[in-house]
Amino acid sequence: MTQNLTRRMFGTASAATALALSVRDAQAQSKIVLRYGNAGNAQTLSNTFNTKMFNEISAKTNGLVSANIFAGTLGGEQKLLESMALGSLDVYNGAYTGTREFDVLYSPYFFKDSAQAGRVMAGKLGDKASEVLEKRYHARLLGTGRLGSYNLMLKEPIKSFADLKGRKIRTAAIEGCIEGVKFFGGNPTPIPFDQIYLALQQGIVDGVLTALNPGVSGKFYEVCKYVVENDFGVALDKEVISSTAWNRLNPEQRTIVQSSFTTLEVPDYYQVGLSQKSTDVAAWAKANGPDSIIRLDGAKLYEDLIPLNKRLADDVFGPGSWDLVSKA
Repeated sequence: MTQNLTRRMFGTASAATALALSVRDAQAQSKIVLRYGNAGNAQTLSNTFNTKMFNEISAKTNGLVSANIFAGTLGGEQKLLESMALGSLDVYNGAYTGTREFDVLYSPYFFKDSAQAGRVMAGKLGDKASEVLEKRYHARLLGTGRLGSYNLMLKEPIKSFADLKGRKIRTAAIEGCIEGVKFFGGNPTPIPFDQIYLALQQGIVDGVLTALNPGVSGKFYEVCKYVVENDFGVALDKEVISSTAWNRLNPEQRTIVQSSFTTLEVPDYYQVGLSQKSTDVAAWAKANGPDSIIRLDGAKLYEDLIPLNKRLADDVFGPGSWDLVSKA
């Protein structure tokens, strides 16, 4: 009897152990590690935000959803986005999309500020841009990170934006940036973000147009003395997850991922981006002296650029779209 009881107990214990191992193996198999990529280095706001966000997602999912962060190591933005579309990257963060619906938003003074940009992206125009992005790349837009301002960084100073005439200015391959530089007579020269430093160093371009924070993080002030403090557009980082990666998440995990971005974007992207600008300008001045900060009279710029921005908005989104932007 004792022997039978012992065997029974042993059998029960073995079954319990097997069940525990089975549960452990199932949990291990259900762990999802997303590959995240951005063209900037680890110190940029875009990547510090995503590091914090994925840490929060990991905590909320008990470690079942996490991410490997690739910051500035997998190539430029176009390559990263294409890699996501092909399935070798799960989450992309950056300015480039190759879609007019997002690209025209980068035109100077298309938005008066990042707050207005947020309101527009939450409306009909933002919905249409998101739909186009999803159809083209088979991916889901988690949201738009308001990084702060786009700024001109120049090897030689200017006294007005009209002085850009004839200068080769690096832009991303983004229609709004290209049209903005052309508007002032400059020669837009698309170059991937990870090649900007070398292009400035070798004199391939006379300046660069990019978000200020990544420019400072990338130490562009070492090869480009001046920065124009006036905003020359709004930096809008798209946070995009491939449909394949999204479908690997269960409904609860999807809610956690989406809500984490939405909740953190205001305090850790938008507000940090606003406060970071003065710090970045100060870092530039420390590197190159106070005369390296150029402040132009920008009082009329919004009105001056209305014809360009109205044309872009109405052409891409349909007649009357510029009115929607203005009313926002």
